[in-house]
Amino acid sequence: MKRFLLPALLAVLIITACGGGGVAEEASPLSVLPERAMISIVLNDPAGMVRNIDGYIEEGAPVLGVNLLENLICEQLDVSSLDSMPARYGFDPSGPVVFWMESAMPQSMGMAVSAPDFPLFVSLMEEMEVELANEEPLGGVAVYSMDAENGTMYLAGVRGVALMTMSSAKLETLISCLAPDVSDEVAPTSLTMKINLSMIGPMAAAQMPMARMMMMQGMAADTTMPSFVPAIIDVYMDGIEAFLTQADMLELTFITGPEDFVMRKKISFVPGTDLAEILVHTSGTNMLDYLTQGDLATVRFRMPEEIAFEITKAFTEVFTTELSEDMLHFWASMASNGAVSIYDDDFIHMVAAYEVTADISIEDIAVMYSEYLGVIMPYIEQNEEMANSFNFQDNGIIQIDGVDFFSLTMIILPDSAASITFDYWMTVHDGALLLETAPEPAVLLNIVSGDYISAELEGTGEMAGEMSLAGYLNMVMAMSPDGMDIPELGSDVVLTWDGTFADGEAVSEMSMDGSDAVATGFAFFGMIAAMQ
Repeated sequence: MKRFLLPALLAVLIITACGGGGVAEEASPLSVLPERAMISIVLNDPAGMVRNIDGYIEEGAPVLGVNLLENLICEQLDVSSLDSMPARYGFDPSGPVVFWMESAMPQSMGMAVSAPDFPLFVSLMEEMEVELANEEPLGGVAVYSMDAENGTMYLAGVRGVALMTMSSAKLETLISCLAPDVSDEVAPTSLTMKINLSMIGPMAAAQMPMARMMMMQGMAADTTMPSFVPAIIDVYMDGIEAFLTQADMLELTFITGPEDFVMRKKISFVPGTDLAEILVHTSGTNMLDYLTQGDLATVRFRMPEEIAFEITKAFTEVFTTELSEDMLHFWASMASNGAVSIYDDDFIHMVAAYEVTADISIEDIAVMYSEYLGVIMPYIEQNEEMANSFNFQDNGIIQIDGVDFFSLTMIILPDSAASITFDYWMTVHDGALLLETAPEPAVLLNIVSGDYISAELEGTGEMAGEMSLAGYLNMVMAMSPDGMDIPELGSDVVLTWDGTFADGEAVSEMSMDGSDAVATGFAFFGMIAAMQ
């Protein structure tokens, strides 16, 4: 994300460095932002964002020097520092920069920036040989125009805000809307994008049938394509189409804080639609209580069971329609409330806990899995490629240290030198189905005996977790035949996230330490350069 953010910051600063305006009573550029524009972008305190990113660089990769990003921008803008921009350009880089389009028409575009000296902006534009024409003043406010790619752009500066639109009538409206205070809070040193999916979604969904047909034709022409792939793609396309036709607003916020880089996402759905009705807050047992803390990742997930059921049913029917409703509800209930920990002592050593009803026994679990394999295996065996790629062994119920486990083995590429074996161990304990992937269920034995410390997460929402990026990449690289390792890092990027469902909305937040992210990125760039 940072590789996109830095050029965007530079571009916005260069463009808006030519904006300005000023009167005694200052207003906020945010006050003219339409509530439900098709697209809106708010860059709040770009100077603070630049300096926080420079702080990440100075701590994470000090060899790059101090004020790296600010110096690069100031060199392009011919200023000594970002603080000198108001005196040089009439633009305040510590204020908000606001851009929007109310519709798909270019003429609906608007922009507002903090500008304490609009006359200075005008003089600098003239020095740069931009042809500005004087227009009829609006309520005593001077108005200028200039030729733009899609028509004429009108400019005015009032109450410390520079306004730009493609319509003089719209400019007059914006001037009347300027106010010093706004009701919506904007995070400091942040970039926020709002996309009105209720406008864009149906237009995109109208193109889905053609896109689906072209994709299916392309896959049908590929004789090496496994038969189940088009069906899986079809399920995904159904999901995308449902999202596009039912989503209302998408809001993305990227915050460069003094220490952490934070990404927030909020999706709301049109009231009365299926997704709005089923996206509600869920509760249940905290399944982290059944797990120990993972070295690589610790995750908790809860979701409305109706969503889990529809997803389970859709993907299961890719392979078979013979599963009973009871079995589908069983799989869906497991996906509705669970937790997972991943450890670094073995390849994909995972322990998971799923909430189940009190009357389910390990014998019931064994029967359920055996019936499932009995239905799915004939389908797999009909496909030669799949049959050669997967091998399942139902080992039945095995007792270890007085605990009954259902054991299942899956071998990927069984006849290859690169084959990988996964041993699954399951047991039922205190209202939970516990699962461990390991040669022996050592962690599960400790959990059943009570000899363990339960996992914890800072996030309190339904979808919360933390993950070591370096550890995860090492695990993925271990899948290669050569067993590649990433280089030793002085720090690790630990991603943490938290999310919840409520009243037809899905809200989530993910964060990482900015300096650790820079240090890790710098190490990876060095590794890649050394491999050239």
